[in-house]
Amino acid sequence: MSKAPKTRLQTDEEFIGFDLGHGETALGRAYGATVREPEILEYRGQRSFVTAVAKDGKDIKIGADALSLSFAAHKPEVWLKFKSRHLDAKTAEPITYFTQALIDGLSEEKTIRGPKNSRFVIGCPSGWDTQTREAYRNVFEQAGLKTVRIVPESRAALMTALEQGYVSIEDTRASVLIIDIGSSTTDFTYCRDLDADDVGHNELGSGLLDDEIFKLNLERQKSKKEIEKLIEAFPHYKAILTYWCRQAKEAYFTGDDIPVEMIKRLPAGKRVFFEIRIDKKDAKKILETPLDALNGFSWKDAFDYALKETIETLGGRAPNTVLLTGGASRLPLVLPATQKAFPKARVIRGAEPEFAIARGLAWLGRFEYLHANFKMETAGLLAEDGEVTLRAQEKARSLGGLIAPVLVDAMIEDCILPAFQEWRSGAVKSLDEVEDVLEEKVKAWLESDKAQESLRPIIDSWFANLQRDIEAHTDPLCRAHGLPAMVLSLDGSEHVSRHLEGLSVSAPGMASLESDTALVGTGVSALLISALLAKVNLFAALFVNPVGIIVGGALLGGGYLFGRKAISGKMRKSKLPVVARQILTDARVRAAAKRQRPDLIRAVSKAWDDAAAERFSLELTDMLERALVERADERAVLFLI
Repeated sequence: MSKAPKTRLQTDEEFIGFDLGHGETALGRAYGATVREPEILEYRGQRSFVTAVAKDGKDIKIGADALSLSFAAHKPEVWLKFKSRHLDAKTAEPITYFTQALIDGLSEEKTIRGPKNSRFVIGCPSGWDTQTREAYRNVFEQAGLKTVRIVPESRAALMTALEQGYVSIEDTRASVLIIDIGSSTTDFTYCRDLDADDVGHNELGSGLLDDEIFKLNLERQKSKKEIEKLIEAFPHYKAILTYWCRQAKEAYFTGDDIPVEMIKRLPAGKRVFFEIRIDKKDAKKILETPLDALNGFSWKDAFDYALKETIETLGGRAPNTVLLTGGASRLPLVLPATQKAFPKARVIRGAEPEFAIARGLAWLGRFEYLHANFKMETAGLLAEDGEVTLRAQEKARSLGGLIAPVLVDAMIEDCILPAFQEWRSGAVKSLDEVEDVLEEKVKAWLESDKAQESLRPIIDSWFANLQRDIEAHTDPLCRAHGLPAMVLSLDGSEHVSRHLEGLSVSAPGMASLESDTALVGTGVSALLISALLAKVNLFAALFVNPVGIIVGGALLGGGYLFGRKAISGKMRKSKLPVVARQILTDARVRAAAKRQRPDLIRAVSKAWDDAAAERFSLELTDMLERALVERADERAVLFLI
């Protein structure tokens, strides 16, 4: 047996899940050669940072730095909530600035490998079409990222839920409704059999609450007039103050109704402070206050309406599972409202929902990379010079030698003896006709259940040996890709039988493969019928010595003739009296056949080698290719474990 091949998966690729949100951004990272959960990367000490860009001349700052007061004496360009499906040079500008500053900063800090060496998987709303996704990808490529993949955020959220164990593959094949509540939008995605369908998206983002917290707290300020003057002079101040309110909101809604208080100082040298407070009463008020942005509905009522609208859009496709994701899914009204809207569904909100997209994007990058490599390696094993193909060809050639002894012994008892018994009784008129009867009996026997029972143990053992040879190459491949060795195993009865049933090598076809790991049934029998009976005179040896001598001696009064002369000419064609035939007893036929057993075995083996081995090898290789390739696809979901 040759040595198992080395895997070609030699590089440890870095996958960056880039969740560019309207309000906040997060990055996850996974490596191709590990199975660890993706980590959330920090930027300037924060795992989640505001999606903001400020540009003052050539100076560009992002995140909290963009909303700091470092530009207090200037009037920089400030962009917030700039993620858009309507991309042109103007809307792409802040995305480009933000991406370049973020990735360059992380690269300089050696946090990531860099724009040329890292692989970036970037999320987008499920409702974006192919053209929009392509335009979005181009923006990031123009920003300097070499390898970019755009993936629906709903798929990333589902990946995280699968990886973290909140949902199973069976759940996703049933139905899952993903509700992603972000800063600017709430997106609804219905998944069935891992296919996603956008069933609604709206402007119901948690950023609206930031504005309400700002308004509520502005009215409480002792320095309200000074603050309003500063905002008028420096419009970007409002974005800064609103960001502080956002921080307070997140601190409150990730806690246990514990009041949050913050005091922020405005420009240095001026004693102007902005005090922020949120308590239970404030939270209730901001969630229930009618909002102009929601046409006079409160955030709570708008969310209830969005749920109702989604139910109508689904049109009776009630989900079995509802997955809540996005930082705003922590809002206290979200979980009970969703449970009320979908009373029969299991409603899930995982840990750290604000990072579910970033983690899922990184996971998806690693998954798709590993799966592509896995399929490439599997194809290599199945190539013309691949180890699986070579092992299958070798084993196919050896099968004839394994089945020949068993086949001959069984045919002596079940075919040869009955044929001569019929001749002895007079049912078969002449010795010439015995050969024809033998062929019919062998054909009928090979198609019988008894033949299957005789062949099954040998072929079971043969296939088990083939399987071990194949797994010596497939097991290391699976392990190299972080998969259980059983992924490419041929053990599963449903899996193996399904493919083996289609293995056709002759007219009747390989149609009855009943065991989990063996090529048994009428397929091998059909091949033997076509090969053994059509290609060789299998039973010629029985009509030479010693059966010929016995027959000749019995019928010619003891005048022994040698070889074929005993049954040649008229003697073979003559209709001898039944009484004269009785000398050819079962014991004599059995003894004669036993002595001719080596010749019969060689005849069966030669027939297999000459007429069957090549065809069987091709069919076997084709079956294994279909089985293993499909198994590689079917078991792709194991990358999610």
